[in-house]
Amino acid sequence: MKKAKDMDEALFLEKVKEHLKLAADAAVTLAQEELKRLYDITIKYRTLYDLGKLITSEIEDEALFRLAMDKVIEVTKAERGFIARIDGFFLDFKVARNFDKRDVDHPEFLVSKGVIDKVISDGQTIYLPDALADAHFGVRESVIRLQLLSILCTPIKIADQIVGIIYVDNSKLRDLFDETMAEFMTCFSEQLSIALKNVYALSDLTKSQQELEKQLRAQYRFQNIIGSSPAMTKILQNVANVADTDVPVLIQGENGTGKEQIARALHYNSRRSAKPLVTLHCGAIPESLVESELFGHEKGAYTGAVSSKKGKFELANGGTIFLDEIADMPPAIQVKLLRVLEEMTFTPLGSETSRHCDVRVIAATNRDVQKMVDADLFRMDLYYRLNVFCIKLPPLRERPEDILLLVEHFLNKYKKGDKIPHVTDMAKQVLQDYGYPGNIRQLENIIRRAIILSRDNVIDIQHLPPELCETAGSDILQNTQSQTFQERKKRIITQFEKEELRRILRQCGGKIRESARTAGMDVKNFSEKLRRYGINYKDFKESS
Repeated sequence: MKKAKDMDEALFLEKVKEHLKLAADAAVTLAQEELKRLYDITIKYRTLYDLGKLITSEIEDEALFRLAMDKVIEVTKAERGFIARIDGFFLDFKVARNFDKRDVDHPEFLVSKGVIDKVISDGQTIYLPDALADAHFGVRESVIRLQLLSILCTPIKIADQIVGIIYVDNSKLRDLFDETMAEFMTCFSEQLSIALKNVYALSDLTKSQQELEKQLRAQYRFQNIIGSSPAMTKILQNVANVADTDVPVLIQGENGTGKEQIARALHYNSRRSAKPLVTLHCGAIPESLVESELFGHEKGAYTGAVSSKKGKFELANGGTIFLDEIADMPPAIQVKLLRVLEEMTFTPLGSETSRHCDVRVIAATNRDVQKMVDADLFRMDLYYRLNVFCIKLPPLRERPEDILLLVEHFLNKYKKGDKIPHVTDMAKQVLQDYGYPGNIRQLENIIRRAIILSRDNVIDIQHLPPELCETAGSDILQNTQSQTFQERKKRIITQFEKEELRRILRQCGGKIRESARTAGMDVKNFSEKLRRYGINYKDFKESS
């Protein structure tokens, strides 16, 4: 009896031992399967990380789509793949590939439209391990015709809007895609969306920059510098002659005469126009900072220099530097600027190494630099280096023929709506007779003010500043309502005669006899009219 009992216990223990072994084997198998699953997931997401770095380095959408498609085919082992943009109700196929990465012709005939429509409608990734056996999609004509087995399609979203899809399939293998692969493709699509956003943002930025450059080029073409007077015609001829050279230019003129605009015209009509135009207002920078602004500095060059900084000459490399109010430059900096002009090298503050630059220099001043040289206030050698080609801008009072042209330009620039304001004859006369100590800038501000004050889109003398009316003749200031027909007629004829006399003198180069003959008058009467209107024929001789 005892022996039988021992046998039963031994058998029981043997059975327990077998069960334990089976359980251990099963646990090992499960552990191995879990490790394999985790390994596969790790590999996929490591691949995802690598792909993310790769695609975000592309800056053109076509190249980005091609790179993304190749990587998707490689990772998924799909037979074919497509990436398409959604264009309204249509798919714009950007790239289509088969398993060996050759381009596919007419991809619209080789896809499951049903799956794509569902993805676009729901905005969710769809994967079919066996499309032919799928209850919903297996009956679709495209699935049956193409004998598709494995299908995976995921949306591409930007700002929660579906802008495209990634589609892959296989007609030879079932169960090629599973939930893990679907999650992988969803994550990859999100990375592709970020890369696309960056590409489109860069494209928009590039287009904006190109449009801005286009506007700048148009704005600063010679024909868009307002003025048809003999003085301005001569200046524009000089600008045209010197623009596409590298010689330094010195622009002289009173404040408000348009020196910076001429500098821009020189730059944007030169072969350097695609490179930077860098401006420095010499009088606006503290003397202690001028050298740093011009030539830059190294970290620690002086107290407060916490990092290195490029100077204007380095920023302008390949382009143009415009030094406004050059006469205000400190003498110590004049020496260093002279070296740059002579050798095209400069040394940043705190550095022991010289740097080369390729820069065209344009300078401007409202002061008589020659007198400053004579008074030892400006270096003679620097003056002659800058003054290779000099452009002197006349004050507005010396080019009255351009006043109404400028008025028309500013009216169009600052108009409130689509309609250009009308300026009455009396207001025009007041505008023409004023001396403009502030030159074009002052006239611009006068027109801006008048537009704000005007009603019914009409500008009259009451909309002009008091100082203009105070200098005008008493006949001009009479109210329009109080003038008789004859008074109006006389004023209009007078204005016409003055403009016509100037036009004829300009045409004939200030020659009295030729001008009188052109006007159909004898020399005595012609000269008398010039005297009456205060017109000096000598002002027109320079244009001959």
